Amino acid sequence: MDDPPAIPAFLVDPPWAKAAESDTAPVVVPGLTPPEPGPLAWEEGEQERWIEKASLMVFVHRADDDPFWDGARERFLSGEPEFTYQARELVHGPERVFADLLPLFLERAEEPSWQSIKLHDLGEYELQPLVGRYGMQVRDLVLRAAKRRPVDCGEALLPYLDVEVARLMADWFVRLKSAKEIGHKWLLRHGANAVPYLVPDALGKRRAARDKAAAGLRLIAQELGRDAVAEAAAVHGERAAAAVAALAGAGVPAVPVKAPKIPNWLDVAALPRPATAAGELDDTAAGNLVGVLMLAEEPPLPGRDALRAACTGLPEFAWAVFEAWRAAGEPNGHAWVLTQLGELGDDGTVLRAAPLVREWGAARKFVKAGRVVEDVLARIGTDAALTQLNLMTRRSFPGGSRDDARLALLDAARRRGLTEGQLADRLVPGLGLDADGTLTLDYGPRRFVVGFDEQLRPFVTDEDGRRRKTLPKPGVKDDPDLAPAAHRAFTALKKDVRAVAADQIVRLETAMVTGRRWTAGEFRTFVVAHPLLRHLARRLVWTAGADAFRIAEDGSFAGADDAAYVLPEDASVGVAHPLHLDVPAWSEVFADYEILQPFPQLARPVAELEEGERGGRRLARLEGGRVPFGAVLGLAGRGWERAFPLDSGVEPGIYRSAGEKLHIAVELDPGLVAGAPDSAPEQTIRRVQVVTDLYSWWWDDRYAEDPDAPCLGDLDPVLVSEVLVDLAAPR
Repeated sequence: MDDPPAIPAFLVDPPWAKAAESDTAPVVVPGLTPPEPGPLAWEEGEQERWIEKASLMVFVHRADDDPFWDGARERFLSGEPEFTYQARELVHGPERVFADLLPLFLERAEEPSWQSIKLHDLGEYELQPLVGRYGMQVRDLVLRAAKRRPVDCGEALLPYLDVEVARLMADWFVRLKSAKEIGHKWLLRHGANAVPYLVPDALGKRRAARDKAAAGLRLIAQELGRDAVAEAAAVHGERAAAAVAALAGAGVPAVPVKAPKIPNWLDVAALPRPATAAGELDDTAAGNLVGVLMLAEEPPLPGRDALRAACTGLPEFAWAVFEAWRAAGEPNGHAWVLTQLGELGDDGTVLRAAPLVREWGAARKFVKAGRVVEDVLARIGTDAALTQLNLMTRRSFPGGSRDDARLALLDAARRRGLTEGQLADRLVPGLGLDADGTLTLDYGPRRFVVGFDEQLRPFVTDEDGRRRKTLPKPGVKDDPDLAPAAHRAFTALKKDVRAVAADQIVRLETAMVTGRRWTAGEFRTFVVAHPLLRHLARRLVWTAGADAFRIAEDGSFAGADDAAYVLPEDASVGVAHPLHLDVPAWSEVFADYEILQPFPQLARPVAELEEGERGGRRLARLEGGRVPFGAVLGLAGRGWERAFPLDSGVEPGIYRSAGEKLHIAVELDPGLVAGAPDSAPEQTIRRVQVVTDLYSWWWDDRYAEDPDAPCLGDLDPVLVSEVLVDLAAPR
């Protein structure tokens, strides 16, 4: 029999107990000179991605010979455009116009009276494209901006390799909590190539510089090995290489760890104690656990797997720490409290933490709500956690929590090798239903079968086949143990189904509108055979190529003529849109079988473009209409998104995806005020158009149309129909 897991070593010998340096005096090798700057180091496709970022923030899709650019040059020379706009024009403007203007731009950045303002304006959407386009020519500008604002601008320095950048990155890695990750990325990106730039400081006389450079070398050694670092240091001579080998193999963390100070609001002695096979953790081990949790704000927690294998009661411990923090008024500066919930939490933690997203969002604590999504739910990462994230993507939340949840889901799907839709299929709960999608409840002398209607509302059928609206209460003749348990199970089932039903109905309707497809195998496994989803699926018409079919009660397939339909194994299956159906024939079938649908499919309104609209990019017939603000907000549940707020805090319109980097954008007047959308009771639809850029240009009167966008007639007719219907009478 295996021995029970021992207490994890870091609870007995925490990282801050290790010596920060060896007992011997540091080796100083004077006179070492760092090499000349090296070439920019790009990851695969990174340079192109950085250049493309400029196009996300400014309309640039014009031919090089367009007269617009000549006017842009004159505006640039006059200094009229904002400094950030000038930066983006330099990246994407035609060479014939902007080739000689970079020196003027850099000169303006040097102006003493404006320098701090202009450097403050620059961010990743300006600096990274400039680096991608001009490389070493903008290095000094990027370095100055990064020194002023490491978090916002630091990543633009990642490709550069020289001693000044190396010193800055080592400093951030050791000293700056906010920019530590950027320094970490730079050191590992350049690896052995960075070593010669760090060695002169690591073997120099100045202790502060020596400690930072040594930390950088230790980090690289942890990744590449001590010998590789020593070999790279050999460009400075054998003595330097030997000293670096000793330093990199000193057996201490890359950055020496200081013992954390446990906050006054947390009484470790009052926390519930995790336990190993040998018993509960003692005071020292419990205190060390809190200290390690305070240090581990970046995943994963060192030794997490060993800790979980050795200890029980960790989720309760983590939640008690969280409750102590809340009781103290949620003081700032303790982000680790939420991180440790994600590191040690379980499905019970998920159910407790998920409601905080809405609670904190309503209280305008958007940062904390976002951390629940990213640091708690996404980090726990179980099916229960991903289910909660999936629900959040289909509901409206204050702040950016809906987008945070969508990104977390995409990341989880990518790690599992799935699409977002495939992951969502796997997260639909079965709720303990039998294979045929029912649940039998045993009262002893009586039995009841639970079924579901078109909205997944449960109903009950007794042994005589009579349908009841609800389950009767246990009677005196029923089994005193079985009947109450069955009644509790039914109550829990109703609650669980309410939480799932609306989401799955919206998901299937969205699949119809977006053209989502399942393989034949996925369709059989995750739709037809799913004990809950099957109830919705058999009330819809499905397509496989040109074929339309429905799912019968027994799980077989049938066409509109009621003849059996054999689904090809290589079929691509989707929810049929009425534009692609013989609606009268299918309506007759569903009427004959008295099948009610979970959402409008056969009775769905459809619309088509008028002949004169097919070659254009705007829907002029919808422009000028007035709609209540509530109707605009209601479109958020039908695939529409609210635009990013402008500097004024006004969201200029709404949009919905029409494909990769393609959208239908609706400009509103006066627009929705972020946080107070009801401040304007009515909105006027100013423009409806196809755009490739969401971030700035489509609401600007200077640009009547996006010439790079396809014409309306080239778009999916289903999408066009949905847009026309939604905007003609928004709900």
